[in-house]
Amino acid sequence: MSARLVDALLRLMRWPNVVLAASGVAFGAWWVGWGPLPDIALAATGAACLTITANVWNDLADIEIDRLAHPGRPLPSGLLSPRTARHIATVSGVLGVALEAAVSPALGALSVIVVALMFAYSPWIKRTGLLGNIVVAVLASLPFLYGAWVVGRPRAAIVLVMIAVPLHLAREVAKDLEDAPADAGSRRTLPVSAGASVAIAVLSVASLAFLLLLLPFAAGRPRFAAAAVPAAALVLYAVGIAVRGHRGSPLVFKLAMVCAMAAFLTARP
Repeated sequence: MSARLVDALLRLMRWPNVVLAASGVAFGAWWVGWGPLPDIALAATGAACLTITANVWNDLADIEIDRLAHPGRPLPSGLLSPRTARHIATVSGVLGVALEAAVSPALGALSVIVVALMFAYSPWIKRTGLLGNIVVAVLASLPFLYGAWVVGRPRAAIVLVMIAVPLHLAREVAKDLEDAPADAGSRRTLPVSAGASVAIAVLSVASLAFLLLLLPFAAGRPRFAAAAVPAAALVLYAVGIAVRGHRGSPLVFKLAMVCAMAAFLTARP
């Protein structure tokens, strides 16, 4: 396998998102007290597979749009065929559900629902605008719940999910803002249907909600307060990029997610 093909596969899968999902599972397990490492590893690998499925399905549904918005991606550029991508998505989805079910039948059942939502997201749910953004924000926040579920304490991770959702929501809206010119003829995303100003307002409110949800953890925890400064600064910077109409805010939001996880390493109950 050539280096060029490997690079195309990794970009199709969006490997940084895959790593984030697997790390989220491990973090969720650690947050509630850790647990059996083999089960955590299985759940993390399963979450990585589910993330691959979501990303590949998204690119399959967006091939024509990406010819305008992202022509260098593996599918619109012709580096990989849609048939290969469909095989990858199918195998990853089946493997992801199987791995989660091996850890817990209930987690496997949840993963079936997750896969169904992932499959419906790009062709249908994404076209609903803000609802689509909310759905993907919730799905992207579930790895924390998965990790806590492995340990047997899923409720203890709800606070992490609640904090992660608005940050993911802000990033999703930021992505739609950047893709609005290409989406205009085929999708009713929030910027397309309501305008860029409304999308920026939603993005800003979601970012503010994320920052406000950090405050209870910062109170009485000076180490966390200091560690959370980079995440907060990056969120504000990302909002500023979006407000000015420049590109790049989705990546900054992703970096903020990584910094926020690092900060929470100092705040475990």
